[in-house]
Amino acid sequence: MSCRTVAVICVALCGVALVTGDYQLPASVKTCKKDSEDFSSCLRLAIQEAWPTIVQGLPDFDLPPLDPYFTETYDTNYENGQLRGLLSAKNVRTYGLAKARFLSVKPEIVDDFFRLEIDLDLPKIFIDGDYKAEGSLGSFKVGGEGVFNISMEDVKCTWDISGHVADDRWKVEHFILTPVIGTMKIWFSDLFNGNEEMNRAAMLFVNEYWPVVYRGMLPKMIEAWDVYLTEVVNRFFSKISFSTVFP
Repeated sequence: MSCRTVAVICVALCGVALVTGDYQLPASVKTCKKDSEDFSSCLRLAIQEAWPTIVQGLPDFDLPPLDPYFTETYDTNYENGQLRGLLSAKNVRTYGLAKARFLSVKPEIVDDFFRLEIDLDLPKIFIDGDYKAEGSLGSFKVGGEGVFNISMEDVKCTWDISGHVADDRWKVEHFILTPVIGTMKIWFSDLFNGNEEMNRAAMLFVNEYWPVVYRGMLPKMIEAWDVYLTEVVNRFFSKISFSTVFP
């Protein structure tokens, strides 16, 4: 799942309680009092109930439709032992965000420090688009371009969002995203510039050993997501008071 894909889910969450300038979300969207006994369950229910509306897009808040979610370009690199690679993807579409299930929201308030731990379940995710790749396995060179798709099932994510509150503003300092994928199926065309036999062999390898590759990539992906998502979330929370979002 790409960084931008994950980021747009986060932006939608922020929109659940967002009030900024002359814009307000419908009155039917719940807000939750942080001193109430059911603060945690109220937040989970508020997000879940608002999700179908948010998935359609919120133009006032520059939030596009989420299902499918379109990413124009995305670049990533991978290095683990002798395996190295650079992937550039474009015209990427992600399907399945509409089916998100918010399992729990665990708030923590200690003095001026505020933290949300959110558990999210995505039954199925499908991603397709165009790609260009180059890399190496030891002295063996890999390179090509074509189309690709990725099918994932039983995707579970934990979002750990934290930061200090000052002058009634929540300054998010970290957004740690930890995804766990149940199953993954990968397909791509022409990774070896017309060599179909090598292309099939590569797909067999990737689909057999994707957990190993994924675990190798995950630490760097988490670091990149933290930087990107923290900046995205702060675009919103810098414009609204903490007491408005969490009365």
